[in-house]
Amino acid sequence: MSEDQPVFVQLRRKDPSVQWGFRMNGGRDQGSILYIQKLSRNGVGDRSGLRPGDGILKINNVPATYLDHEQAKMEIIRSGNELDFVVQRDAIDVGQHRGAQTKPAPKQRSEVDEEPSMYKGYTNPSVQSRSFKILQQSLNYSEAPQESD
Repeated sequence: MSEDQPVFVQLRRKDPSVQWGFRMNGGRDQGSILYIQKLSRNGVGDRSGLRPGDGILKINNVPATYLDHEQAKMEIIRSGNELDFVVQRDAIDVGQHRGAQTKPAPKQRSEVDEEPSMYKGYTNPSVQSRSFKILQQSLNYSEAPQESD
């Protein structure tokens, strides 16, 4: 396969508490394409074939060309445990050594660094599936008082 052809990369994890293991920079709001800045050694991204400098063309079949950094982060979060990228190899030269860059770092920078969170989010009881309601009741988990029939 030629290095100038886009590459499809599938990232899969069994548990959402496992980090994807990459740092993404760029975005329309930063005047740069979205790209992989660095990878965690033996992380999901590394094992799946991502490389530092990969330019992100699509996130889960959504074209990334016009995405702001925050929009791209939200696409990644929405992906759950199955994240697909279409990348262009070596789109950005991020350097091979720690701290080495061909361009000075931008003054304002946004990065994707996943951190475990205890936030459960708001759940709208009228939108939950019946099986989820049963599971919720069996775990005795409730954010609001349950209505009785």
